[in-house]
Amino acid sequence: MPREPSPPNSSARSEWFRRLDRIAKDLNVLLALFAIGLATLDLTFLVTQRLIDRLPQATQLVHVAEPVAQSSLAAGRRDLP
Repeated sequence: MPREPSPPNSSARSEWFRRLDRIAKDLNVLLALFAIGLATLDLTFLVTQRLIDRLPQATQLVHVAEPVAQSSLAAGRRDLP
């Protein structure tokens, strides 16, 4: 007696699960690489923040222009007798 072939649904379903499993493995590797990259970025940020906190304060030079109110008052006084 010849053997009946398995229904196409069964083989198609198992092939679909096999492909899905392969995609999940590749995706897990990609997600692991992203996690390692983000952890490295986080560690780098933490180290640089601590390094910046330990640096001495820089002297800031600020150019202060003559206040507008004084210059207008001085101009107004010239007009007074």
